[in-house]
This record gives sequence, structure tokens and C-alpha cells, in this order.
Amino acid sequence: MKKAPQILQEYKTTGFLSMQSRKLLVKTCIGDLVERCGFYPLNGDKPALAKSIIATFPSLSVQVAGQGEGFEHFYDPASHSGFLEIKLRNLRRNLQQEERRYRKQKVTSDQGETHTFNATETENDNTTNEWVTLIKRLRASSENLSAIKSEMEKTFTHRRAWITRESPTLAEILSEYPRFLDMPSLLDSEFGRITGEKADLFLRKWEANIMPKLKAVAAMEPRLCTLLKGIEDMTKDEACYTMLVLLTHLLPPVGVSRCSTKTTITYLLDFVLPGTRIASLCSDSSASSTTHQPQLICIGDLWSLKQYVIVAKNDKVTIPLNDGLTCAVDKLFKLYWVCNLSYPPQLCPVFTFFEYIYDLLFSTQRKAKVLELIAQLKACK
Repeated sequence: MKKAPQILQEYKTTGFLSMQSRKLLVKTCIGDLVERCGFYPLNGDKPALAKSIIATFPSLSVQVAGQGEGFEHFYDPASHSGFLEIKLRNLRRNLQQEERRYRKQKVTSDQGETHTFNATETENDNTTNEWVTLIKRLRASSENLSAIKSEMEKTFTHRRAWITRESPTLAEILSEYPRFLDMPSLLDSEFGRITGEKADLFLRKWEANIMPKLKAVAAMEPRLCTLLKGIEDMTKDEACYTMLVLLTHLLPPVGVSRCSTKTTITYLLDFVLPGTRIASLCSDSSASSTTHQPQLICIGDLWSLKQYVIVAKNDKVTIPLNDGLTCAVDKLFKLYWVCNLSYPPQLCPVFTFFEYIYDLLFSTQRKAKVLELIAQLKACK
């Protein structure tokens, strides 16, 4: 690092690099790469450079849930993205017309609109903003599902980097990617890519494995036995709701988030009268809960005709769902992960327990009670 010795000095002193130094590191490395290989280096040059950076600065290595080799945030060969690629693309934007290596590529949407893209010799060099624009223009329908999924996959790395780096609000994310609103199934595929294909674990385990064991644990607690009264005659959604209430008793809120055990469940699921308009759910009087984080609202009751809606009042966001309660809880949790949202403080232990069901690393410090409950469940036969 002869061109930027301060980077090495900072690393030796702190064992890490500030964001400013990391940007300088990328700028310096790309400058050297361009000097040697030009603005369009060979496919092997960028991953080799990324690995070299990690070899020099080991603490910059990042692996998510044990995936990858730790250098992919600098350059990921699979998605052709990362800090190095972003810097290269920014440099190419300033090239003269004769210096560029691209062709015009036309894509026609299902509505017959023709969109022109500037593309390099590889499809992965398409500018992300153009693909995002196409996602917004494609109407949410079964006919367009394949095209929308394809564009969402192409913009995945850019989207994750933007959400992680900028921490946009839920409203900003859904404004940029509105198909999450009218096609909630996209939350499943997004969550699956984030977590290494763990999208179906909650649906597989909650009713078949977790609920029976929660019932066994509650049966040993006299104060909780009344919650189980008549559970054998309940509908699936009623039984699911009962287990969620039970979970809020077993994992009550702690610290500054302490609230009444009876009201804790409303931060996860609240009810409004049948016939309530979805558009009115963001008003202050639409439900009894005052949570500032997304929650589920049930229009109707658990034993008759109903609809679940994810509601984020602060962001004026509503996402209607067409599934049962188990699927609705699954979608709500995935929304928190996809949009990088903080859990409601009142439900932090409960959401940490959900992380266990999804086989994810715990992201909170409120886990002592959760670990105790997990031990009890494992002891149940």
C-alpha cells in the first residue's frame, strides 16, 4: 500500500478500517487495477484482487451464516457485485463514447412497452437503476411473475447493499420496490437468498413440531393451563393464535419494553371489526395497539371469514395477505429481515425465538429466556 500508507497504519493501530479508509482502499486498488488491466479487466482479476485485500486485512473478511469465503463483499463472482465492481462502474460512466464497450439492448414488457438499456458484453453490467425502473412498470400479475422475479434477482445485490448501507424506511423501500406490496410471495424468495434457503422452515416446523411442544411445556405450568382449554376443538388459526399468546407469556417483554402480558400479543396481532376498509388501517383509531413497528391486523375474527394484513402505521403501509395465520406470521417476520427493521421491543424475545425456528443466528441480546425455552422444548418427546 505504497500509495496510501495511512490505511496500513490505521489497520495496525485499530485492527480494522473506518468507512473512509475502506473507500480509499477500494479507490487505490481499482486505480492500480485499471492502470494494469484497463477499465474492463478479465473475469479472474477482480476476485483475485478481493482475495488479496482480505489476505492483507484479515479482519475485513465477512461471512454470513458461514457462507462464502469472506471476500465477496469486495467482489462476488456469482453476482458480479461488490465494492470493487461499484467503483469500476462509476469510473466507466466518465469514459468517452469511443472508450466504452457496450451495445444497445431492447427489452419489451408484457404491456408492449419497449425499454432500451446500455449493456456491456456481459448481462451483469446492466445499470441497476434501469432494471429497477422496469420492475416498477411491470404490472403485478401471474403473467408477469416470471419477469418480475428475474429482475428482482438481478437487482438483489444492489438492493441488499442499499438497504444495509442507507437504512431506508419501510416506505422508501416499498416505493423503490413496490412489487413487495402487491406480490408478498417475493418476500419468500428474498428471505431465502438472504438466509441461505431457509424460507420454508417456519411453515414446516411451527404447526407440526413447535406447537405440540409448546403445549407440553404449558401443561406443566399451572398458570398457563387455562390458555389450553378447548384447544383440541379450535380451528387452525385459533390454535395458532393461542400458541402465540402462550409464547408471549413464556417470553414476556423485559427492560424498558416491559408492558402488560395481556397486551403484548397486540404488538404481533390485533383485531378490527369485519368490514373495516384496509385503507383505514393506518389511522390511529384502527386498532388498539400503538406499536410503531409493522404488525398483523386481522379484519374479522379467527373462527369465521377474515383477512390478515401487515400494517405499518408510521409508514402508511398496508400489505394484504391471502393466507392463514401461520403463513401471515411467516410473512411478517420475513418483512422485518428483508427490510432490515428492528424488532418491536415488546416482542424482542418472541422474535428471537422465531430466529431459532428459522435456524438463524440470534441477532439480539435478549436470549436467556429463549435459550431456557429451547432447552425445555428439546426435552419434550
